[in-house]
Amino acid sequence: MISTSEKLFLRVSRIRELSSNVRAIQLRSKNDTELPLVSAGARLAIPFQGGSANELRDFYLCSDPTQREFYEIAVPSENAPALTDGAEIECEPPTNSFLLHADASPAVLIAEGIGIAPLLTIANTLALRGRRFQLHYAGLNKSEMAFADELQTKYPRHTYFYYTDQAQHINVMDLLANAPGNSLFYACGSQTLLENIENCARTIGIPKDRIQQEPSSTERLEKDKALIIELAHSNKLIQVKADQPILAALLEAGVQVKFDCCVGDCGTCAVKILQGEAEHRDHVLTDVQKAQGFICICVSRSKTEMLTLAL
Repeated sequence: MISTSEKLFLRVSRIRELSSNVRAIQLRSKNDTELPLVSAGARLAIPFQGGSANELRDFYLCSDPTQREFYEIAVPSENAPALTDGAEIECEPPTNSFLLHADASPAVLIAEGIGIAPLLTIANTLALRGRRFQLHYAGLNKSEMAFADELQTKYPRHTYFYYTDQAQHINVMDLLANAPGNSLFYACGSQTLLENIENCARTIGIPKDRIQQEPSSTERLEKDKALIIELAHSNKLIQVKADQPILAALLEAGVQVKFDCCVGDCGTCAVKILQGEAEHRDHVLTDVQKAQGFICICVSRSKTEMLTLAL
């Protein structure tokens, strides 16, 4: 993960269409200086509609992580940030929740829709390292699947396409069951896909630490809704915006809570839910802790319109 907290001042240097419903926005330093180095699978939080710094959306980088001349993010053509060529933005450096393994274990990459963006950079990095991998990529049809031609050309023996308009779907259970025993899994797509992977892995007995998965940018855009947090001990109601982490809303309201990593990796911000249902997006809570009602408020969300927390 990028450790520096210095702001980046970027300008849009190019916009290109990747497919019928995905475009790429290229961003360079406003002063044409080198950008911070990133790792495969990184994402960038930028102003969604050119508004305030608090109205941010995460988009995955699809550019080569080994170069520092520019970043390129994949965004949905609809609901895209209101950015035009030459527009300037201020943002934090990229972050990354995907931790690419350093050993020679084979990798299985599972992408759905625009979720291909981080997995493309992971595939390219694995190929450069001479690592074994297979990429399973699902979309409505080829015209809507960004990077389909590139992947077919570069990795014809490693890439498998699934066109849902032809009733083709990734059989997650078979995929996980038939993977080599020491495989590591990386996935990015809809919440439905990620839950399917999690359930199948649990059934088969694949350890959770061998699976890394993140919701796609589209899923983040469409899934999150505004909610209300009720603080049971302090008798307060906190409004949480659709694009705002629960933690950020609590801090903004002056609520004192413990936190550290802010990406769901450490568990410091975990609190008890007294009423409501969590949508877990962290990488640290055990099934027992989730069943006990704990939630990492830095990244996780609510399936209900209100959550009552033990705060």
